[in-house]
Amino acid sequence: MLKKLEGVLLYMDNHTRTSLLSPLHVWALSLGCAVGWGAFMVPANLFIPTAGPLGTTIAMAISTALLLVIGANFCRLAEKYHDDGGIVAYVRNLIGHDHAFLAAWILLIAYLSILWANATANVLLARFLLGDFLSWGYLYTIADFDIYFGEVAATWLFIIFFGLLAGYGGRLLKYFNTFCAIVFFLSVVVLYIALVKETGMYTYYPAFQYYTNPAMQVFSMVMLAPWMFFGFEAVTHACDDFNFSHQKLFPIVTAAVLAGGLIYILLADMAVMAIPPEFSSWTSYIAQRPNLEGLAGLPVFHSVYAVFGYNGLGLLCVSIATAIMTSLMGLYRTCGRLLHFMGRSEVLPAWFTHKTSDETPCNAILFIMLISLLIPLLGRVSIVWLCDVITVVGSIAYGYASYCAYLLAKKEDDKRGQTLGLIGLFISCLFFFCPLLPGLLLGGSLDTESYLMLSIWSLIGFAYYWYVFKHDTHNRFGHSTSMCIMILFLNFFSNSIWLRQVMEQRLQEAAAGNFHADYSVLATDSFVQMAMILIVLLLMANIFITLKRRERSMTETLRQQHAVNHAQNTYLRNLAHDIRIPMEAAQTSVHHSLENCTICSACPEENCPRRIPDRLSNCLGQLDNHTQYLMQLINDMLAKGSKDMGDAEAGTFELDTAPMDWRRTLQHIKDIFALQLQDKNIFFEVYPIELAHPNVLCDEQRLERILINLVSNACEFTPAGGGVMVTLMEKEAATILNHQGQTVRGAVYEIHVNDSGAAIPPDVAAHIAEPFEVEGTNLGGICIAKMLVSLLGGTLAISTAPGQSIGKDIVVTLNLPLAE
Repeated sequence: MLKKLEGVLLYMDNHTRTSLLSPLHVWALSLGCAVGWGAFMVPANLFIPTAGPLGTTIAMAISTALLLVIGANFCRLAEKYHDDGGIVAYVRNLIGHDHAFLAAWILLIAYLSILWANATANVLLARFLLGDFLSWGYLYTIADFDIYFGEVAATWLFIIFFGLLAGYGGRLLKYFNTFCAIVFFLSVVVLYIALVKETGMYTYYPAFQYYTNPAMQVFSMVMLAPWMFFGFEAVTHACDDFNFSHQKLFPIVTAAVLAGGLIYILLADMAVMAIPPEFSSWTSYIAQRPNLEGLAGLPVFHSVYAVFGYNGLGLLCVSIATAIMTSLMGLYRTCGRLLHFMGRSEVLPAWFTHKTSDETPCNAILFIMLISLLIPLLGRVSIVWLCDVITVVGSIAYGYASYCAYLLAKKEDDKRGQTLGLIGLFISCLFFFCPLLPGLLLGGSLDTESYLMLSIWSLIGFAYYWYVFKHDTHNRFGHSTSMCIMILFLNFFSNSIWLRQVMEQRLQEAAAGNFHADYSVLATDSFVQMAMILIVLLLMANIFITLKRRERSMTETLRQQHAVNHAQNTYLRNLAHDIRIPMEAAQTSVHHSLENCTICSACPEENCPRRIPDRLSNCLGQLDNHTQYLMQLINDMLAKGSKDMGDAEAGTFELDTAPMDWRRTLQHIKDIFALQLQDKNIFFEVYPIELAHPNVLCDEQRLERILINLVSNACEFTPAGGGVMVTLMEKEAATILNHQGQTVRGAVYEIHVNDSGAAIPPDVAAHIAEPFEVEGTNLGGICIAKMLVSLLGGTLAISTAPGQSIGKDIVVTLNLPLAE
């Protein structure tokens, strides 16, 4: 009933919040983050020159299929963990905080680089379409790219506008983003269909590049899939905002990935549909493209303009503008959610956790907007170098997601899920290593500067990880050596290849007579490599030294705790021995009194003034039950001290299993508390429901301790006029493995202890295994019950109706073998 009520309240909450996303909104978010400005430029710059029209189409189809495997792993995790942390939350829950930090750092550079690439694309678009309109106020040149203040100012306005829209746009943001995504997709499809009708398909010959192997052409393009599609998984950072079941996420992601793959294919084909008349085929046109000026140097633009003129070019510009806008809005939102999650995890300052009334992480988005204002000053070429890194870091993120999906499937014994996880992990490894190795892919290797940027980013990330580790007060970080090795490998591998590429370029320049620097220039490059590796090694050494110190401190603390526990056990045994003597005397007195009551009740004399009242006889019977229970506890303390918990943690605990009758046990509990609750004017009832097998094998003494602690806690915090009810239900049959390894018949029993006292807050209920007190709510009894339930192999849960401050239901579930 509580679960149904919680579901109704959640449904009502989901339909009153204005920030929730429908399936169409989620599709638009996934497509917008995955496909942007690059889809219009890369086909002519990389896809067609490398693989030709047919090779590009085949590569895009294969890439889409591979990304759907990765997408299935993402969606499987999103169904299990409804957290806006996305991959970072999955990694934290299944692998640990160390790897979660690495995943967060990787996602951050990937999402930011895509955001910056689209934010600065308006400069290129203005240069192509408007000429020198914004090229005023020359500042400097970086990598042969001239930087003008006019273009920087225009980019700043673009960044600020969409940053404020993403942070404070409210419900307008999701509708505008969805509108842009639909316009983007439909405009590309409409332009392609129109071009096919006007030009036909004859320009597709030849289908592949003629000078390399077609299979290698396709493989080279497939290995760039993380670069082409990275961002489709951004919807996992919005899981809290879905107004639909998470089980519907995979079809939505599939639709977004298929739409993105189709856009890449159509734009690649459009690049060679209408080549300039002076070229006989697309091969000669594409080969001369870098030397052409104007629209002729932009194959997609040229094809549309050559066939439809300015009207077609206008529609293409609308398509590009909507692609850029939906990418900016989606990535602002995703980066903001990522930084907000890092703030909640105390990796970033708490300032990043601030939200608006519609749950938008406004502070995180403002921070992204502010640092993005520096990017136009670095030049467009620097952004391209940074974007190349997505191929590598994106594959690491996909690998994390696939491995987490495998761990989750293994935990749930899902064979299909394990297979998908392993396949996704293998695909991610290919995506990682193939682009990193120079010369392996046709046109797909990273630029020399991209290797350096990857190395610098990994170094900065590890330095910040060291800072977080040193200020970690919860001992969450520093438990994974493999994460440190991954960082060291990434840094060493990337800067080694960077040095190799630099040396190769300078040797070629020297051979051509264009390089005249002395030996010191080459030595400086080697020094930079060694300095970065040395910094990583020093940070790792400091981390390991700190861990060693913590380990020694923990060992000393455990030794001291062991001594304290030993002293406590000795004291308890001595105290129990001292209590046992008067307890035995009290039991003897109670037994004599009961004998006198029995003799008196059997006396035939009527109206005897010395007759013992029946109420006194009942009270003595209750007192006898209490003294017997206390003697059991005292004997247990003398025999074992307080070693139950230690034995349970060491896995050596042995239960005193014997046949017992549920009905007798429940009656005993009722007898213990009936008079006490009657005096407090509290309704109290204990009864079994649908008990087909009342006789089971269990440690009855510890089972009674569980019930006594739970009922005692309910009695203590239930006010007069309230109620406490204990019910027992036999849920279903079960097959149980006994201590001898044999399979025996059993049943699942569920004990409910309901009371009308104060509810336990969820954040407090999450710590029921820890004996502490919050706002007057003593969890000591529940803590003892939780420990004993765990010893018996069961579970204990606390539930309260959402929004209610009164009433709670403590549910104990036990799987017990049946007794003859």
